[in-house]
Amino acid sequence: MSTPVNVLVIIHGMNPHPAPKSPFQLYQEFWDALLQEEPKLSEVFPESFIGVEWGQELPINPTIPSYQIRPDQRLTRAQNFVNQRVCYDEVVRDTHPCNVPMPMFGNQGMDFPLLTPLVRRLVVGLRESIITRGFGDVIYYSSEDGEREVRKAVYGQVLKKLEPYHEATDVRLHLIGHSLGVTLSHDFLFGLFARNHQPGFCEEHFGEDGKRFEKWRQKAQRKELKLGSLSSTASQLPLFVMRKQKLVDMLAENKLLDPSHIGIERVNQVKWKVFYDVDDLLGFCTRRLYNAPDEIMEYQVDCGDNPGDAHNGYWKNKRVIKETANLLMMNAAGHH
Repeated sequence: MSTPVNVLVIIHGMNPHPAPKSPFQLYQEFWDALLQEEPKLSEVFPESFIGVEWGQELPINPTIPSYQIRPDQRLTRAQNFVNQRVCYDEVVRDTHPCNVPMPMFGNQGMDFPLLTPLVRRLVVGLRESIITRGFGDVIYYSSEDGEREVRKAVYGQVLKKLEPYHEATDVRLHLIGHSLGVTLSHDFLFGLFARNHQPGFCEEHFGEDGKRFEKWRQKAQRKELKLGSLSSTASQLPLFVMRKQKLVDMLAENKLLDPSHIGIERVNQVKWKVFYDVDDLLGFCTRRLYNAPDEIMEYQVDCGDNPGDAHNGYWKNKRVIKETANLLMMNAAGHH
């Protein structure tokens, strides 16, 4: 009987900042916090974790032409340029006669002249950070081109780091995803575990990574690769289930999603923990979409009252850290 191999993958989500930072420091701090909670995790995952970076130019270097950076990394420049052209502060400074703004602090037609400007400034701020830059990542991934480029970046990094384990016959994959990273981890698992499904990523134009993905998909079908656990914060899956007509048709008939398609079998043990904050505009409850009453747990947490802080505050939330550490230990093969 072969020795089980546990592999942990961490995938960040959308980034609303104009000058994004590398996610690897964030990953390391989260990993260190997990170790504080469960020190034995260092034995379970001797290689610590596989960190993934996508959709960000790190650091932004305007001396490099955009065509020389990865297609998905051009998101940073594209969103910054769009924001520069359409953000409210720049629009009101535009003196062109075809531009006719209203005063931010005027009181024309306002029922609450003192309160309305404050609310308006809050809405403008949220729209131009979370929506323009952050949700722009979601729109990009929802397109055929964007999905292909993001998957090439994310899957490619994971598959390369999985290569040392390709001969192992008992690999347990544990994934931690935040925001759009939840969808990316979900899609990665679906491609590996869904039966009677040929993933597009196995197609010839994905080259060596496509071949690697097919190899791991075959291992999953032979039960040589299993889902260890899944931890998700700020899930956007309730939005992304609308991408495919097949899913829309199924949901229209009030049918729940099959968790076995992402490797969750009926084992009467929690395999997936989902965390949400009601102040987070782009994080949603997800558990009740799946037909897995005993395998998925969902927690409401408080990551901050400001919607922007709430969306990015899960990494430091004590409940998230405690429950994720517990989930990893409970599902680590050979470490029950």
